[in-house]
Amino acid sequence: MKIAQLIPQFYPHVGGAEICIHNVSRKLAEFGHSATIVTSSPPPANPPDLPYQIEYIWEKTCGLFRHLPDFAAAACLRQSIARLQKKHQFDLWQITNGYPLGTAAVSFLKKHGIPSVLRSCGEDIQSYPSIGYGVRLDKNIDKIIRGAYPLFDAFVALTPSVSDEYVKLNIPANKIRIIPNGVDTAKFQRIDPEKRAMIRQRHGVSEKDCLILTVGRYHPKKGFDLIPEIAASLRQKPLSFKWLVVGRKTCEIRRKFPECESLGVSCIEGIGNSSSDRQAFSLPSDELVQLYASADIFAFPTLIETFGMVIVEAMAASLPIVTTDAEGVRHIVEDGVDGLKAKAGDSDSFATALSKLMHDSDLSRKLSVNARKKSLDYDWDKVVASYISLYEDCIAR
Repeated sequence: MKIAQLIPQFYPHVGGAEICIHNVSRKLAEFGHSATIVTSSPPPANPPDLPYQIEYIWEKTCGLFRHLPDFAAAACLRQSIARLQKKHQFDLWQITNGYPLGTAAVSFLKKHGIPSVLRSCGEDIQSYPSIGYGVRLDKNIDKIIRGAYPLFDAFVALTPSVSDEYVKLNIPANKIRIIPNGVDTAKFQRIDPEKRAMIRQRHGVSEKDCLILTVGRYHPKKGFDLIPEIAASLRQKPLSFKWLVVGRKTCEIRRKFPECESLGVSCIEGIGNSSSDRQAFSLPSDELVQLYASADIFAFPTLIETFGMVIVEAMAASLPIVTTDAEGVRHIVEDGVDGLKAKAGDSDSFATALSKLMHDSDLSRKLSVNARKKSLDYDWDKVVASYISLYEDCIAR
């Protein structure tokens, strides 16, 4: 099969969507197929050596949708698709992020009988009005999405929550395939006690402290603003812990909540990103993997996710999980089996779950073992096998 992967941005921008498409394309090559990334990101000066081709369309394509009428921007994109389809004779196009590129591309693909798959993975499908999250909060964009999405031949939902959103758009359930993000489970090996102690000491964590780890970029939907309140509740128990929040712009938490330091909450930026072009998509970085392995509990107080990738990473590292019942994570964690779930947005509920885990070592061990077992279901070989099955079914229709 020849698969085109249309994605708004790609390397050197590397995020969850880009890592997924990289791994799907890489594995397609391993399984004897081919994938070509089509992106509006400008070509990098020193691209990494990748087992697939990248085709670059005009870098201002996405910007056109903000500054010109939709028909003008869509015409520009369709010209690029027509040129690349003629050049490569793709069997199928997958579009990651449905708006704006997907809504503009699908009518052209439908007209020319080219199978298409939509993989929505964020604010192009979900919305959370209280924090202004989701492009569909704009009535005009929502109208465009409602008209265009049903034209796709098949749909990838990362979780049942996303599948439910597709169904609300009158998309038949039999066209939807739930395929989660993947994880390189082999990366998450245990480290020896001496190295673990050294890493904890580096971050000011004593042997008697419980190290709580949270990973993710700072964004209102992540619920990270609740962490100081949760930590204050734990201090009243009292419990001995250190809470590390790792990710882009997480220092905003410390800026907004100066009491973080006295509560034992530290915010760290710069861990988790690979500095090597050769390992650009090998995230999380070795440094972050070691931090996972040095922690005692993984805490993720999110309000809404498309897919909580960091939870699966924590599971691969054998960490017991405390998260919420929010969309995008509620189906990953089974409460009391491989993690504990609190009510989304409820700091008291979250603190209670953390306290329960910190007091019960037998429960912690049980969740840890089951979490590692669960993570194996998300190994990239299994995930990409599901994509191949979807592509083959879609092409055969």
